[in-house]
Parts: sequence; C-alpha cells; structure tokens
Amino acid sequence: MPKKSKLNINKKIIITIAVCLVIIIPIIVYFLFINPNTKINKNSNEDSEVVDPDFAWVQENEDNEVDGFDFYTFQDTLWKVIQTEYNQLKPSFDDPLIIVDPFASSPQTALVLFNSDIEEKIEVTIKGKHNDDITRTFEATKDHYIPIYGLYGGYENKVILKTESGRTKELTIKIDDTYSEGNVEVVKNSGTNDNGEFYFGTSSLGASTIAYDSYGEVRWYLTPTYSKGMTMLSNGHILLGAYSNGPDSASSGGVVELDMLGRIYHEYYLEGGYHHDGYEMPNGNLLLLTSNDGYTSGDEVVELDRESGQVVKDFDLSDIVSKIDSNITNYPTWSWINSVYYDANNKALILSVRNMNSIVSIDYDTSNINWILGDEKYWGSAFDSYILKGVGNNFSYTLGNHSVSMDENGYLSVFDNGYNAFRESTQSCASLKNNASYAKIYKINANDKTAELVWSYGGQELFSYALSSFNYTSSGNKVINSGWNFTDDVNYDDPNCTQFNNYLYESFIIELDSNNNIVNELRIDSSKFEVVKDDIYNLASNSVNKTTLDVIPNYSVSEIKVSNTRNNTYTELSREEALSYKQNNKMDYALVNNNGYVSANLSLSSDHEISFIFISASGKAYKFLYRAKDSYTTTDAYIYDLPKGKYHVYVLDNDTIYDSLQYVNVQ
Repeated sequence: MPKKSKLNINKKIIITIAVCLVIIIPIIVYFLFINPNTKINKNSNEDSEVVDPDFAWVQENEDNEVDGFDFYTFQDTLWKVIQTEYNQLKPSFDDPLIIVDPFASSPQTALVLFNSDIEEKIEVTIKGKHNDDITRTFEATKDHYIPIYGLYGGYENKVILKTESGRTKELTIKIDDTYSEGNVEVVKNSGTNDNGEFYFGTSSLGASTIAYDSYGEVRWYLTPTYSKGMTMLSNGHILLGAYSNGPDSASSGGVVELDMLGRIYHEYYLEGGYHHDGYEMPNGNLLLLTSNDGYTSGDEVVELDRESGQVVKDFDLSDIVSKIDSNITNYPTWSWINSVYYDANNKALILSVRNMNSIVSIDYDTSNINWILGDEKYWGSAFDSYILKGVGNNFSYTLGNHSVSMDENGYLSVFDNGYNAFRESTQSCASLKNNASYAKIYKINANDKTAELVWSYGGQELFSYALSSFNYTSSGNKVINSGWNFTDDVNYDDPNCTQFNNYLYESFIIELDSNNNIVNELRIDSSKFEVVKDDIYNLASNSVNKTTLDVIPNYSVSEIKVSNTRNNTYTELSREEALSYKQNNKMDYALVNNNGYVSANLSLSSDHEISFIFISASGKAYKFLYRAKDSYTTTDAYIYDLPKGKYHVYVLDNDTIYDSLQYVNVQ
C-alpha cells in the first residue's frame, strides 16, 4: 500500500499537484488563447492512412490543426485524476481531500472526498455570513464524494462535517477570487434563512449564469457563458443554452445539461438552434424553442426524447397559424416565441408569443389552437373564435410578454413587459419613459372563451423593454424579475437613444409572500433574461419524500452524451470534383473546431456563399455549405458524422478556392 500523503486543510485549498497541472494548464490555454464563447475540440491522435498519389498535394503545405479543445475529454480527465488520487490516498474523515472547482467551470464549488470504516450518513453545514447556513444530509456509504455548493468568493468558508455516529470536523475552504457582474443593492431583506435557495439568473448578453442570495452575495456561477433561458430539471441538473453557434445571432446551437459542479452530462444540438426557453415534460422529454428552416424564425417548438436527443414531436406555429390566415406569418419574426409551458391538466402547450403581444394555447395531440389571450387587432377576424374576451374590472391584454405558466385551476401567470412588440420598429428612449411592466395572473375559462385579470404587480418603476420573468418558489412565493430596466442614467432627451442602442439597464428581483408583501428585493447592475429561485441542491425536485442526498455519481466517458437533430448536410465529392481543389489560393482562415463543429470568424457581405471542403490525402472529400448567398445565417459544420481521418480544410468563397492551411482530425 502506498503511504498516504499528509494533507493540511488549515492552509490553502487542498489540491494535489497532479490535479493542479491537469486543470490549470489547459484552462490558461483555453481562456487566454481561444475564443471564450466557444467550446472546442482538439484531437491529437492521427490515424495513419494510405496516401493516394493524386492527392499528395493536400500535404504539401505545413498545415496547423484547427484550434480546438475537447471539453468533454477534459472533464473526463479531471475526474480520472480525482479518482486516482482518492484511491491512492484513501483520505479519512479527519484528513479529507478537498478539490475546489473540480470540473473547471464552477469556481465557487468544491468536492470533499474521504473514506469511512463503516457506512454512515454525513451531515454537511456550509456556514453563512448572515446566519444563513446551508445544511444537507448525504446517504450512507463508505466512499464519500460530497459536493459543496454556496461558497463565497474571496472568502475562507467554514464547512462542518458531522457523521451519523456523532463525530464532527470543521473544514476551511478558501475561494480566492471574487466574482461580480456589477453592484448589487439590497433594497429589502427579510433576514430569513433560505437554506440554499438562491436567485439563479441568466442573461442573453454574454454574462455568466449566476446565483445570488437574499443578501446580494454571489453564491455560485459558471465560467462558460451559457445564455438564454434555463430549466431546473427534476434530477437536480440545470438545462442552459449551449455556447455553440446557432443559425442566427439570437440562438445557440442547442442546450447543455449539467450539474452545479459544472459537469456536463448531455449536449443536444438542434437543426434550427435554441433560443429563449425549454421545459421538462412529465415523462422527462424536453420541450425546446427553436426555428424552422424557412422564411420565418423563432416560431417552432420541438419535443426531444431525453435519452436519444431526437425529435419526437414538432409544433410549427407558422404552419398552424397559416392554415387559418397566412397573412399573419408573412413577416420573418412575426411571432418570436420566448416561453413555453406544458399544461398537463389540459394536455396543451402554453406559448408566450411576444411579437403578437399574445399568449397562445396549443393542443398537444392535434396541434390545433385552443385559445389566444391577445388583442384581436393583431390577429384579424379569422381568429375571432379563438380570442379570449376580457371580463371583470381593469382588464388589459399583455404587450411584449415573457415567462408563462399555468396551474391546475386555470390561473395563468405571465410577465407583461408593457411594450408593443408587434412588427417591432425602432422607438426613441423618450417614447418609452412612461411605459409600465407588470407581473399578471389571469383566470382562464376556456369553455366560454373568457379571461379575467385577477392580480397584477408593477408599474413604471418596473418597466422592462425586453427579457424578464415571473414564476414561483417551492413555497408558493412569487418571484418577479424586471430584467431590462432602464437605469436612472438614461438620457431620454438624446434623440439617438433607442431601445436597441441603450446599454444603461439593470434588473430588479422582487420576491413576494402569499400576502404580496415584499420578502426580498435586489437591484443588480446587469440584465437578467430569467430569474428562478431554487434550492442549489435541488432536494425538493429529486423526490417529494427524500430526506438525504445521493453521493456524487461515478462519472465516466459514457456519461457524457452528444445528440444532434441536424440533417447530414454534406455532399460527398467525386474524385474529379475533389481534384479540382488542387488549384487554389492560400489564406489562413480563422477557423475553430468547437467540440466537433467547425466555425469561422468571417466578416463578409451577404453576397458571399461560403462552403467548407474537407479533403484527405487518401482522396476522401466532403463539401459543406456554411452560408448561403444573400443570407447572414451561418451553420457550423458538423464533423462528427464524417468518416474517420485527417482532413485538410479548403474554403470555397463564391467561385474562389482557398487552402485554409489547416486540418481537422475526425476520430
């Protein structure tokens, strides 16, 4: 037996030299020299292949491998090192192994690992600064891999371990760096201990996914800049917009499922990209907002099988609406769906259709429209039978709405931005000065096609031109996020100030109790696409009756899955076609291999049609259309489905051939 290393937990964070080397060096390379908005793949092992003499020319230039970094393999390597260290050291309860940010993407987390002689439960308490400790109990086992969440940045965190047999151990876990997206003003704080329930927020503007406590302290964040909406999953994981490229600037290539340590489990790539929102169905499948490949965008919902990642059901709102009146859908962004919710009680999809200032219910089985909560003037007489009529006092429809949900009693919750988004045009900041936003609840009566506004909260001080959310905590409190609130510094008198170029915005997070009293209120110097208050250990979601948490699973390569719904858009070239690329120009294109997708940083006018051509020295050759002429839409070249080999990359720009002086390895 190797002698166990003596680890001093009273000094800095305990990390072995091997772990440091594996983590720090790739991170420096990754974040200093590679685009931080992409996840990239580097295959270093090249398979030898027979060179066809007629294709020896592809090897004439001293090509470089397309910049890449395989984050999946990287995380697997980290986990293998951690397991190796654990197995060699066999750390004890009195002398545990502590690894901060074990998967190099969640800096304010740690793993505590130790072995015990008997199987027993472990109670963990993360001490809070404000009498707001987090306490969790983990299942009985001998091998303990305990995730520690909710640590403070720039702070020596105290963590108390207590065994089922009554032994205790105090650990010090220091997080060196302090992370902030700007100032956080605590307008109101109730002083209660939320025991690990934090305000999780995402942004559409490249900021990190982040969690704040009610005191405005950052208690968790991710270094990869995932964006768009987020979905808290029933297995304790989180679903976020991936940072691969989608077909347009408003979308990512798909979604990624990960845990709070930042460990990736599954990445789902979508043909039309992902934007805005997702929802977990009762059967575990995922409803995701995407775009079809036609004239319009932002108007499609797909249901993905959770395991295979393939589309099992498709809801094309343009097609559904066009069957009633095709004049509605003759504008590229006519709908702009920004929220989806599954109404299990009525087997229906509830959609927030921002650019129609409406909420639409779609029958899950037939895809027929059930009802529309929206002003008839945006829809026309053909939709009269679907429009819900307002009843009661102070009724009003929504404008530019976001964030829909519906309970089993027919109460619909939505954030009403109060901005007319119909065929949106540029508006001066001055014209928006008196607009108002509200969180609203409607009572929907689908049988008699009526809607009653039963509750609202907001006003001009909460006006948010875009983004924003309204949802509920596990205890039923209301959480309102005014995510694009113009700051007091906006110059409304500036004639050049519009909703598109004003960058003076912030977000308000307000939590109300059952009596609509303010529990907590935060004001943050950054925008927030969506805010959800949830338990960082997600205990309540795992099981209603569960009282202890599982130890962290034994990760393996097979745990990380990649699914793709994109069609194979390659054309296999004939021998003659491939040889035609021998006569070429030389240009070192800025290509990146983003975890199996080849993308390019191109600044070209729309009259350029761009294709990537992959040619091997054995004569295998494939062509991929990257961007069609007269379109700014690009689609990353998906290389997973190419046969194994080393491919030199050529670029066809209209009729001009360029040798990119780079190659990719497909394994």
